[in-house]
Amino acid sequence: MNVVAEVISGLRAVWGVICFRADAFSRFDNTPQGVARSFIAGAVGFPIYALVLQANLATMTPRPSLSALMPLMICYYVIEWLIWPNVMVGVARRLGRMQFYCRYVAAYNWFALAQMLIMLPYQLSMTSGALPPAPELALVGFVTTLAFGVYEWFIARHGLEISPRRAFALVILNLMVGLALLWFKAFQIQY
Repeated sequence: MNVVAEVISGLRAVWGVICFRADAFSRFDNTPQGVARSFIAGAVGFPIYALVLQANLATMTPRPSLSALMPLMICYYVIEWLIWPNVMVGVARRLGRMQFYCRYVAAYNWFALAQMLIMLPYQLSMTSGALPPAPELALVGFVTTLAFGVYEWFIARHGLEISPRRAFALVILNLMVGLALLWFKAFQIQY
């Protein structure tokens, strides 16, 4: 397997999603091997995660030790990449959409990498102090989060071929799972 070719292929397919093209889902491999290869996105994204984590920790007072927190943060990173695909096994089965599960997870994973790449300049600018804290910047973060929610809806809607209402419910469920993980991670960092 050529990792570089896999990343290029995954990001090209995601570009179709970003352009709201329903036919983009034909570019994602709808097999268990395609799902497995889509986790390359997580491996490629890990250095981005580590960089943003380091930048965020540098802004905390007192400053936590990166080396002390890194094993815990690696565990959380892996959990964040694995929890939603595992939740979706049951959801896709319950919705009767298991035949589309693999392409949905592949699209979801590659889009997660695209999200990381899109947000990297914003996150580093915020944590480095290059952009001073301002309500407008919080609004940028909020709008970006909403936009990513729309894309997650699009991925659920067309990746699983489900109704708009069910796709919206999946976005809300994903948000709740993500917030629970974020809350637990923040609790661990503070104590």
